[in-house]
Amino acid sequence: MPGQGRYDAGMNLTEKTLGMRRVFEGRALTIDVADIELPDGRRSTREIVRHRGAAVILGQRPDGCYVLVRQYRKAVEQALLEVVAGCLEEGEDPDEAARREMAEESGYDVISLKKIGVIVPCPGYSEERLHLYYACLAQEPRAQRPDFDENLEPVAMTAEALDAALDAGELIDGKSIAIWLLWRRMSQGSTLNVQLPSLKL
Repeated sequence: MPGQGRYDAGMNLTEKTLGMRRVFEGRALTIDVADIELPDGRRSTREIVRHRGAAVILGQRPDGCYVLVRQYRKAVEQALLEVVAGCLEEGEDPDEAARREMAEESGYDVISLKKIGVIVPCPGYSEERLHLYYACLAQEPRAQRPDFDENLEPVAMTAEALDAALDAGELIDGKSIAIWLLWRRMSQGSTLNVQLPSLKL
């Protein structure tokens, strides 16, 4: 098997777009259907969710606690524990979105902000990119300013409590798991194939 045991970056996997049609347009996202051709000539379709992307923020107070939120997610009919995150507004810089979302959802002001990286959470059907940040926060929050249809409960947790929630299956939100494990690996000195700042836990 060619390239067994390693990633062959030279292989041509590009899918040619033959046509595109919009089938849904909503408040948060749109859906396109693409007619595509594979490198060997086979043809198929791809359903693509169009999304402006979002900022995802792992915020930490001076006392060492991390600030997360609990909110009800209708799609899974469950209240989930998550890091703060929110969609980019039209033309908004991701750094500014991170500061805005943290203040709105948790009430905490961002003192300093460092970008961890960018991930694509669902590339099989969505173009969404998540901009991941670590934020040093003020110790005390101001009043929350959530969107009119948001209901959020801020939660302060130690690193040990976060690890325990992950181990117990209480932390199941994908973006939150991704940013937390990246952060833990960074703090332990692991080498990652993304540009990450040198940060301490």
